[in-house]
Amino acid sequence: MTSNINNVENQNTWFFHSFSGACSGSITRFVSQPFDVIKIRFQLQVEPVSQISCNSKYKSIFQSICLINKEEGIKALWKGHIPGQLLSSTYGLTQFGVFQTSLKYLSITETELNQNSSVHFVCGVMSSTIATIASYPFDVIRTRLVAQKSNQIYKNMRQVAFSIYKTEGVLAYYRGLFPTLVQNSLQGGLIFMFYNSFTKFTSTNTRTHKTGSEDYLNTVKQLSSGFLSGIAAKTCIYPLDIVKKRLQLQDFVKTRNDFGKKFVCKGLVDCIYLTIKEESFFGLFKGLSPSLLKAGVSTALHLAIYEHIFKLLNSY
Repeated sequence: MTSNINNVENQNTWFFHSFSGACSGSITRFVSQPFDVIKIRFQLQVEPVSQISCNSKYKSIFQSICLINKEEGIKALWKGHIPGQLLSSTYGLTQFGVFQTSLKYLSITETELNQNSSVHFVCGVMSSTIATIASYPFDVIRTRLVAQKSNQIYKNMRQVAFSIYKTEGVLAYYRGLFPTLVQNSLQGGLIFMFYNSFTKFTSTNTRTHKTGSEDYLNTVKQLSSGFLSGIAAKTCIYPLDIVKKRLQLQDFVKTRNDFGKKFVCKGLVDCIYLTIKEESFFGLFKGLSPSLLKAGVSTALHLAIYEHIFKLLNSY
């Protein structure tokens, strides 16, 4: 990543990185939540996401927004927002704190090692793995809240948490963890790797820009690099996101009535097999368009906001 997030300058740096990551995750979550709601609805629908399919409830991004607004109200596009905020804040705090710590450790022996994209990939994988484990229960709770329709089974995050513990046990908080770990670890590594490559290519360096016009140009470069990084990384790992969401809801059969045909599988491999068998290979990429839009926008905002908050904190 850019030089302002590659160097440790004082004893408060780790806190600054973690705090910046948490704030960035929170802001980005608020902006991108509607895309996430639509993406999850697409992923849980077995029928094709197509205008020509008579049996499909959700047919396109615009149609889904209108339908959700009509049936559930505009606030439904932010359904599950509170656990989503906790998820993003916890994830961002842990991810950037661990990323900078591991990057500093790997950079001790070679001055320029932290400029290597492969090192950024390794550090991204490690930090994303730890961040996923720390924040995963919030992801399960958020998915349950987003999946339900207007006839709510759960009223709030607290009810979801207690219900899962009472009826399914503690392990249910980590249902679908393995594909999520693989997905998030690879995605995190790819994002940091692509972002490092793109920012080096565009010569982005927030510390060298002093004038207002240069700062504006640098922000544009950060946003464009983040947007491209998010799209590239998400496309690579998207099938694992489909599998994760379907595994998280296996015991939540009542919700499936709201989306059409029920999808029942026995694990990661079986989920992939049944998805391809019933929905073709392209079923593994269902909901890709809102997901790519969300990934591009959220990654661009996440990284740019993070860098600006860190720069602000580090200037005092």
